Amino acid sequence: MKHKALKITLITLGSLVGVVALTIATIFGYSATYSIPKQAETIENKTGLVQARNRSLYDESGNKIRLEGVNFGNLFLQEGWMSPLALEPKKNEDGSYVKDKDGNLQYPEFNEEQCREGLYSNPNCGKENYDEWFDYYYHAWIDDSDYQVIKDLDLNCIRIPFYWRNLLNDDLSRKTEDVAFRYLDDIVTKCKEHGLYAVLDLHGAPGSQNGYEHSGEQRYGASLFTNPDYINATVDLWNYVSEHYNGTRSDLSSTIATYDILNEPTEVFEGTTTKVVHEVYDKIYKSIREKEDQHVITFEACWTFDKLPNPKKYGWENVQYEYHWYNFSHDFIPYPLYYAYQDMMNMGRNYNVPVLIGEFTYFEEKDAWKDAFDLFKKRNYSFTVWSYKVTTTGWWTSSWGILTACLNLNVETEETKCNVATCTFDEFKAMCDKVKNDQCQKATAYEMVKNRNN
Repeated sequence: MKHKALKITLITLGSLVGVVALTIATIFGYSATYSIPKQAETIENKTGLVQARNRSLYDESGNKIRLEGVNFGNLFLQEGWMSPLALEPKKNEDGSYVKDKDGNLQYPEFNEEQCREGLYSNPNCGKENYDEWFDYYYHAWIDDSDYQVIKDLDLNCIRIPFYWRNLLNDDLSRKTEDVAFRYLDDIVTKCKEHGLYAVLDLHGAPGSQNGYEHSGEQRYGASLFTNPDYINATVDLWNYVSEHYNGTRSDLSSTIATYDILNEPTEVFEGTTTKVVHEVYDKIYKSIREKEDQHVITFEACWTFDKLPNPKKYGWENVQYEYHWYNFSHDFIPYPLYYAYQDMMNMGRNYNVPVLIGEFTYFEEKDAWKDAFDLFKKRNYSFTVWSYKVTTTGWWTSSWGILTACLNLNVETEETKCNVATCTFDEFKAMCDKVKNDQCQKATAYEMVKNRNN
């Protein structure tokens, strides 16, 4: 019986190896034979806006374009791992600080709600001084010189992740236009001055659309999709954006390439994009189109091409589909196989819409960066790298960002980051100054983006 069992096991393993080999061969076969149909180089475009036709985007003059850009991550929504701000460092059970192998303190996850609550409770700041503190941070994280860096990289757009609280009050009512759009208008104006397109990305919706830190708050459930008040507020938020940029600031309308409706929406925490999400998308789409707004509307999927519906199902037109490519298992799944798999999924969902790879990094794997850029061009995909600027708690750079602000260790206090709940304004400003452009180092991502066409 043991020999028979061994024989059956060997046969089973042999069959499994055969299936895996056949699957890999099939995936690579799809990738080798798959191609995007040739797209028209020009269209008639009387809208004055970027438009989507078939699998391409076209500029205001009707010329085919691809968006190639970066994300302004951590500007309006704090993400602890890439931020110079934090709360108290991690502690061991005995009260001592948790440190890495280089002696740098470790910090817990940190989100936008925690940042606001920390500053509100800080006796040196409070709600009455929050706007002044944030304004200093905003102009340190991104200043005029940063836009020139982006231009020097021969990029043409910036994806702008923003938070629902930028536009709405605590009770979900609208802030006045001068308050709500103060910073978005500033960025879009700078984009216009530098010949860049803007992608408006709602990165954190009321109630959270995914429950992750980067949605503004961490919760084990995407409450947006179960709360009608949150859904209605999100629809109204996009109504407000549409009214503003087609009314009060119509001069900026043509600079906005697309509305990126929801970042990484999942029906449940650690889930995927489902029909429940599609239905909310449809509410927002109809609301924008009812205002005769002709901007391209972008819908995101977590995480593959099969997570969005055929746009014909809902009657969606002038839309773009977006995906985020993070091969976190790159030590196990090689990049060529990863790309080939994505290709196969795309081939199986031929929806005839433009594609934006809205976030990605390939870490320190330079060949993977090169292959990705080659694939994007071959498949006519637009892209925006995640992210423009990040921080590290030591001297090293990070391939997560075009630029890295290396914070290094504060020998006196041991703390690397600024504790928003206890710092003085001078300490806060000193930390913000460390992330200014002239204090940052260029990382692998800078090199790969700079040389992507070579």
